[in-house]
Amino acid sequence: MSDSDSQLKQLRSTLSKMEIALSSVEECIVWTDRQGRIKWCNAALERLFGQTRLLLLGKSLPEKLPLLLNGQVVFGYTHPVAIALETRKSGKQCYEYYKSSQYLFLEIAWSYVEIANNLTQTDDSVSSVLVLRDVTHQREAERRLQEVNEVLEQQVAQRTQELQAANAHLQLEAAQLQNLLNELHHTQAQLIQAEKMSGLGQLVAGIAHEINNPINFVYANLIYVKEYVSNLLDIVQLYQKHYPNPVLEIKKAANKIDLEFLQADFPHLVNSMEMGTERIAQIVMSLRNFSRMNEAEIKAVDIHEGIDSSLLILQHQLRATSQYSEIKVIRDYGNVPFVECYAGQLNQVFMNILANAIDAINTKRTYQEINDYPSKITIRTSVIDSQWVEVAIADNGIGIPEAIQSHIFNPFFTTKPVGKGTGMGMAISYKIITENHGGKLTCFSMPGMATEFVIQIPVQQQD
Repeated sequence: MSDSDSQLKQLRSTLSKMEIALSSVEECIVWTDRQGRIKWCNAALERLFGQTRLLLLGKSLPEKLPLLLNGQVVFGYTHPVAIALETRKSGKQCYEYYKSSQYLFLEIAWSYVEIANNLTQTDDSVSSVLVLRDVTHQREAERRLQEVNEVLEQQVAQRTQELQAANAHLQLEAAQLQNLLNELHHTQAQLIQAEKMSGLGQLVAGIAHEINNPINFVYANLIYVKEYVSNLLDIVQLYQKHYPNPVLEIKKAANKIDLEFLQADFPHLVNSMEMGTERIAQIVMSLRNFSRMNEAEIKAVDIHEGIDSSLLILQHQLRATSQYSEIKVIRDYGNVPFVECYAGQLNQVFMNILANAIDAINTKRTYQEINDYPSKITIRTSVIDSQWVEVAIADNGIGIPEAIQSHIFNPFFTTKPVGKGTGMGMAISYKIITENHGGKLTCFSMPGMATEFVIQIPVQQQD
């Protein structure tokens, strides 16, 4: 019995120490019986309820501790005590508890406890232990941190939006400046090209004018020369008829100049001179048609004259040379009506396309390639739906690589060596056809074989 008393005394001492230790813990610790009545609690629970342990013992914990979960009242069977006793499982959940005109946030952990007993089951054999921790300050800190984060997010979002708007504005200004710069370059190139074409037109017109006067003089006098020569030859024939045996001196002079050949060839010589002057007159007319210096407004013209005039100016590049073979021009002209257009500008387009075709053909090709595919340019004209005129200019040159076909109408784009091209010919041609005439300019090319440019413009320009 003495040993039992000693052990009992030691056990009481240990329990007393545990009681003191648990009383100093901030978390509320409560032990209930199987009915959910408080059997023991520490000092923290006394402070929570503001009542002494003597007043709390035997009281129903669910009644003393009404809870809310996400704003909804926690009923008896959903109370942590009931969950622990019914499910016999441990768990943890954060609840709201109303105290002193404010809501506290309690983190409650529960456990099911069963004490083995060989005797009949009592209220002490099944119980639950709950640990309540006040996390109100932590939740409030989290709420404030969340509010600060939300404010920061709003400020960041607003600042980001402002920066995006400023960036978009800067990008828009940069795009406008770039477009303005491109337009300035384009306009500058157009002015240069227009000045060159104007200078060329003035030069061609001036040459045509200077040639036209003496040729008209020669051509007009050839009529009288032809008449005078015919009369003189008639007189000579009369002399030969009535004086078949001239004196020796006349006979020697006639033999020296081969009078018989002279009489037969002189009319042919005059005819050749007449044909030559007519040809020069035609060239002068073609030059004047190409220059169109006095036709700055839209006028109905024969586009075939413009094509022929362009070919005439490029005639020296079509002839065979020591480096290149002759380029044959095939004219497949249809029955095309007069077309309302800016004749000078349209002639400029013909000139640019034909010049490029000649350059493409004159690119180095083997003798076998030239023999198999003789150099040629095909020009075809036709009418589409009686409202449009189509001019197709095709060459059998080297073609255009697929990688650059989409860039050929871009300003300053050229495949020619430096100093050989400005890269504005096709860009200006595209602008003339599409903007000035409301037409279409397209390119079809098979690399290594051929290229065709198709011009389509309306027969009559809309106001």
